Amino acid sequence: MKWMYLLVPLTVLGPSAGFAATSPLQAFLTCDADSLAIVNQPGLKERIPSTEVNGKVRFSGGSKTSLGERWMFDTPITLEGVTLTGFFIEDQDLMGSRIIGSGFYTQQAPDALYEQLKKMPSSQLESAHGIYARAQIWSHKQSGWVAENGDELAGKLVTDTAERVLMVEPAAAEVGHGSKGMITCSIQGNVTPAMLKTTRPDLIE
Repeated sequence: MKWMYLLVPLTVLGPSAGFAATSPLQAFLTCDADSLAIVNQPGLKERIPSTEVNGKVRFSGGSKTSLGERWMFDTPITLEGVTLTGFFIEDQDLMGSRIIGSGFYTQQAPDALYEQLKKMPSSQLESAHGIYARAQIWSHKQSGWVAENGDELAGKLVTDTAERVLMVEPAAAEVGHGSKGMITCSIQGNVTPAMLKTTRPDLIE
């Protein structure tokens, strides 16, 4: 499998005791069309300003980065054992591939994050090259995301489709605020409106 996002520092999403019974963090880990609803939860919506325009979320007030924007929290927020220090969104073109990401920075380092997240059925993370990831590929035939088959793709360039990846990795030192890890939902490749509809409908033009 070919993970171009490993070549660049990508960024990540995740509470407070007041959250509803259905875990917003678990919903985020699915990386689907409803994942970004987490930013509307008490404890997060006050720190990640957003509005809804024509049914699409629009963020504001973040600090610009080379890849997008980030919002660092004055005090961490703990959700289901995961301590969040900030939030980010990214959208860029790199070598002909569109790379879209959103997620959270965490106080926990990747190994500790994995131990916490593996308790959630929606994570399905596997270890790969020092990070933890769940990779899916878009099937044009099925019009949906399917588990990536390494044998099927071995030796082939993925140029006509895209990957969707849930990833746990180290946070860059420059992020600060005690951030040691990141949880990211990303899409990369030849991204189409059909893919965005199932994952980031807010980006559909």
